[in-house]
Amino acid sequence: MYRIATTGTGIFVHLMVCWAVLSAGYMDIEPIQFAGLVSLAAAGFGLFFIAILMEWNLSLDDPDMSLPHMIWAVSVVIMTTYFVDQMKPVVALSGLAMIVVGANRLTRRELTIFAIYSLVAYSVSLAYKSQFVSLSWLTEAVVMIAFGLVLVFGPVLYRFEMSMVETILVSKNDELTRALSRIQELAVRDELTGAFNRRHLLDVLAQQKAIADRRKDYCFTLCFVDLDFFKRVNDRFGHSAGDQVLRKFAEIASDILREVDCVARIGGEEFVLVLGGTRQGDAIVAVERIGARLREMQVSQIEPHYRITASMGITEYRRSEDVETTMDRADRALYDAKRTGRNKLVIADSDQEVSIG
Repeated sequence: MYRIATTGTGIFVHLMVCWAVLSAGYMDIEPIQFAGLVSLAAAGFGLFFIAILMEWNLSLDDPDMSLPHMIWAVSVVIMTTYFVDQMKPVVALSGLAMIVVGANRLTRRELTIFAIYSLVAYSVSLAYKSQFVSLSWLTEAVVMIAFGLVLVFGPVLYRFEMSMVETILVSKNDELTRALSRIQELAVRDELTGAFNRRHLLDVLAQQKAIADRRKDYCFTLCFVDLDFFKRVNDRFGHSAGDQVLRKFAEIASDILREVDCVARIGGEEFVLVLGGTRQGDAIVAVERIGARLREMQVSQIEPHYRITASMGITEYRRSEDVETTMDRADRALYDAKRTGRNKLVIADSDQEVSIG
């Protein structure tokens, strides 16, 4: 309905221009006749509104009735133009300017029909008027050409401009989407290592717990990791070497674990590994490989044989317990690994421990 209302408003503005021309004495029509013309125009648009209110338009291929109401709008412009001589270009183009925006919503076929109807109707009005008054055919030819150009190229240029605007908006939207993705990535990633941060870790654990509590055949394993004597690396080789060790560990863990698993840094040289859908026994095999790869890593070219190890505490989630309980159990196992000599994997609530490397 708003489209018809928009076109109707444009025609109302056009009729106000015609009233000004009539008041100036350049329109060959009596005020009472002009009022009748305005009433006719309003009645036409009223019929469109009634059709929409009664929902008669819903049975049509185009419920907006774009082509019919545009044809009626241009018919009103042609009728008003018929009564003008000296200021015909002003009246004609003021009307077309008001309806050209509506014409851009027409399909290519509808636009062709609209343009042909408009030119034919205008030509018929000229032919009929020439029987009673002498016309300046040069002026009429110029108006006819302008009439056709506005009808055809107005919507085309408008669509071209809208297409350019749409292209720019799509490009900007893509840039914003990429920027938003980057912001979201930074919100869950540790800036130094690229591993996930504590916030994301807690979200992952909550998701894993929900799945494990719902499915009896599902479990997940949690492993706390602490790089042994990491402070010595910073003191001996500098903080850049220490940063490189942290990044390298995160890379090793991510390479060995699956994409569905989670490698998170929770502070300093401490990491947490979440192995989704994995029993503790299978998880032990994976974290042993991580520890072995870490021990093979060269820390610094200054001392090529210097190596770093890790202490690990591992536990499997027990159905219906709090995530904090699982984390505390893995943390205690890590503490036991550090307390009893480091460079080992301790299984929570068990006397079992595994040397790494």
